[in-house]
Amino acid sequence: MAMGKLSSLGIGSNVLNYDVIDKLKNADEKAMIKPIDKKMELNVEKQKELIEVQTLISALKSPVKTLSDYSSYIARTSNVSGNAIKASVGAGVPIQDIKIDVESLAQGDINEVGTKFSSRDDVFSEHDIKLKFFTNGKNYTIDIKAGMSLGDVAQAITDTTKGEVSGIVMKTGGAKPYQLMINSKNTGEASRIYFGSTLTSNPIPETPIDLQQGDFTLTIRDKNGNTQNIDVLFGSKEKMSAQDKAQALEEAIKEAIKANPDTKDLLDGDINIGLSDDGKSLVVNDRRGYEIELGGKKLSQLGFEQSHSPKEDLFESNIAVKPGHLDGVFSVGSVPLDLAKMTKANNTSEENAKIIAQAIENIAGMHAKTDGNGKLILNSEVGEIKITANDNAGKQAIKELGLKEGVIQDYSKVQSEIFKFKNLQTASDARFVYNGVTISRPSNEINDVISGVSLTLQETTEPGKPAIISIGRDNQVIMDNIKEFVKAYNELIPKLDEVTRYDPDTKVAGIFNGVSDIRTIRSTINNVFSYTVFSQGDMQSLMQYGLSIDDKSKMSLDEAKLSSALNADPKKTQDFFYGADKKNFEGKEVHQDGIFTKMNQVLSGLVDGSNAKLKIYGDSLDKDAKNLKKDKESAMDLLKTRYDIMANRFAAYDGQIAKANNSFNAVQMMIDQSMNKKK
Repeated sequence: MAMGKLSSLGIGSNVLNYDVIDKLKNADEKAMIKPIDKKMELNVEKQKELIEVQTLISALKSPVKTLSDYSSYIARTSNVSGNAIKASVGAGVPIQDIKIDVESLAQGDINEVGTKFSSRDDVFSEHDIKLKFFTNGKNYTIDIKAGMSLGDVAQAITDTTKGEVSGIVMKTGGAKPYQLMINSKNTGEASRIYFGSTLTSNPIPETPIDLQQGDFTLTIRDKNGNTQNIDVLFGSKEKMSAQDKAQALEEAIKEAIKANPDTKDLLDGDINIGLSDDGKSLVVNDRRGYEIELGGKKLSQLGFEQSHSPKEDLFESNIAVKPGHLDGVFSVGSVPLDLAKMTKANNTSEENAKIIAQAIENIAGMHAKTDGNGKLILNSEVGEIKITANDNAGKQAIKELGLKEGVIQDYSKVQSEIFKFKNLQTASDARFVYNGVTISRPSNEINDVISGVSLTLQETTEPGKPAIISIGRDNQVIMDNIKEFVKAYNELIPKLDEVTRYDPDTKVAGIFNGVSDIRTIRSTINNVFSYTVFSQGDMQSLMQYGLSIDDKSKMSLDEAKLSSALNADPKKTQDFFYGADKKNFEGKEVHQDGIFTKMNQVLSGLVDGSNAKLKIYGDSLDKDAKNLKKDKESAMDLLKTRYDIMANRFAAYDGQIAKANNSFNAVQMMIDQSMNKKK
């Protein structure tokens, strides 16, 4: 023990040194510190063992909690014959066999653009064109600017529809291997993509309707471009749902188109009839982009507000024609128009526009008019107008007239020359028959037909050979948790015996021998285990379910006996394990807890929550550990103070002894000198 200035302690006396202080201090430490250290070591050991006991109890509680849960007794298994369907079954679904005939699967829409390209960077079109389509109740227009690449067009389709329709560049092979695919994101009839001209109805009324000659007509172009007027005949004497009626009308329109020899080959290709709005509304489509016209005395009764598909003018100028005398020569088709010869200095903008429109109207196959404000509107019978400048003044004149140099094409022209759409797969709903009723859904994932049963349709079934879903009781949950209960019990009990034992011969006691909250755990669990109940004329206990405890406190399970009991009377098992509602002496219905519900309550009282017995005991050990630490620190401080004072006192005593010794030594020297002289 180094003390700085007191490092020479004991030199004067040869007695009052640090060896003496250390011996005294060690004796005090044995008396004051060592008992606290032993208590701290015991506390640490108790905390360690308590955690182990808590862990083993929690392991026992896990299967007990499952066995005290009602859902464990209504668990179900499912087995499906064949590969047409996958099924998952929720708890409590009635035990039964379900037969389902799968007529068709839900599909997405897959379309290819007929034009092929050398690479995804090839220019899609040399001219500004528009791609129009209808899907999921919405009309979309994709503006394709001259010079956009194939890849740019694909991305524009995806971006404009926010991913509902995907533009995909596919490499299909050949000299020009790249093609544009336009596909729907989702499956189902509503996801069908209708290119070109489209007319849609509101939801079809459910009231009966009878369509005779002239009540509902469809006017479309045949394969030669000639107009065909088609009468649709239909009769429903009874009230039908909007979906059923829309589907019946869809078939009636298709039959009418098939009956016309000039249009029958166009059906489901250039002419398409479908459904939208959850199957409640009709869709009439001409993929070529030609105008569709509907008519008849009962058109409005079918939910159609429009009788013509929207038709846009081929071109409409964005600025008004200038007034006064104009200059420049430009050609429409092969016919030159000299503005200097056509206009006068005092003409208004509208007068100049009418003069130019009349000149274009006089060209064979061309049509032109004004909007009344000096702007030009152009159309063409062949679906195309070519405008070229004959000189620099003509180029300037085209700009000033609000026209555009180059080829302007309508949708029908673009469809026949660039798009040339081919439908590879038509979006459609899944159709299946359940209990004799035909059901359709937009997806192959179905969870709203049979309560608690989720289906995945994978393929169609053969006629007369339905997929069979066999729903049975799932006893495996109970079997597995009973086995886990036995395993956890046999791990917990030896540990409880170890920590609470007392051997009268050796006087050796377990670390928790005197802790009643832990000593009583085993007896409490065994009391619940021995719980019996009188039911249906006999006494029930866990022994009837194959569970037993031998004289060495080891639990065993007869699995065959348990399985037999579960299968023989599932309700009886549920009542004994989980509990049952019974009437008391007052005639009121009360719930009587089953054996595992009771045991779960006992184990929860030991380990769950802040008020659990073992949690409270653990908190007391923590508190004791903190107090012991404080006691040790106080004792150490006391000893340090005591022996610091002792060292200082020893130093003072040692100094006095040294002075006395020095004085004695001086006297001794004088005596010795005197004695020497006398000799």
